[in-house]
Amino acid sequence: MIIIAQLFAIGSVLYMIKVLLYPFYKPTSGGQKKRTRQYINARKKEQLKRKTNEAQKTIISRYGVFLMSDSARKKVRELLKHLDMDMMPEEVRLKQITFALCAVVLTVFVFAVSNIFGFASILLVVLMYLYPMDELVKKADKRQKKIAQEFPAFYSMVYYQYSKTVHIYLADIVKDYLPNAREDLARELSIMLDNMEYGEEFALRQLKKRVPIHYVVKFCDIMEIRLRGYDNIAQMLYLKNEIDQFRVDALEKEMDKRQAANDKLQLVLVVVLGIYIITYFVFNVLSALKMFQ
Repeated sequence: MIIIAQLFAIGSVLYMIKVLLYPFYKPTSGGQKKRTRQYINARKKEQLKRKTNEAQKTIISRYGVFLMSDSARKKVRELLKHLDMDMMPEEVRLKQITFALCAVVLTVFVFAVSNIFGFASILLVVLMYLYPMDELVKKADKRQKKIAQEFPAFYSMVYYQYSKTVHIYLADIVKDYLPNAREDLARELSIMLDNMEYGEEFALRQLKKRVPIHYVVKFCDIMEIRLRGYDNIAQMLYLKNEIDQFRVDALEKEMDKRQAANDKLQLVLVVVLGIYIITYFVFNVLSALKMFQ
């Protein structure tokens, strides 16, 4: 009994040590160290980003009026709104100036090495200044292209619904198509659906401003005329045929582009094969000449 009591006492002491003392000296696992390191780095990046944004806002609040004109500010604001980017126009201009200054510093170093390359690198200053704005324009063009490619499918659904009955709301058609829409068109249709709380005509006018594509503008005009009580199903049919032709032309252009890429690839393969054959023939001739020498 005494031995059993001693064993229980030792076990109790060991259990107390495990519960109270071991957690203070427990070694940290490699995975936990990695996660902690990632969390610390993320916090540092977040703090640096916050400080940078605060510095930008300070500069913009003091010198924002002198950074860009009102017309340029309005143009950049509309572009940022179209891309759904939470930025101020002055931030884009500040980024342009920062990139240009970095390019100026690089140009000075290049001039110290070589005058010829230094004069050539002056062009880099202009390109770096235009780079942020060009990226925004390219992103907007890419988005417009995606919407233009998917819009015919949405319009076909609108046309078939209106051709069956006139007692239908555009909001119901948008809700039916929305789950199948891709990201860019889904965003525009969602905004359009929210704007319909102020009336379909208001939503159509806002859609024309956000997406100034030819077929979208014509669609909005036709739907506005229909809201005034006119039966313009013939105009809708004409636009549908025009959009269908646009889809066919887009598919033909895509096929021509792929065919051109395929032809270039075949040309490269033929050139590589020709070089291999010529090299093989030259080595055989040289080997034969060596044998006769």
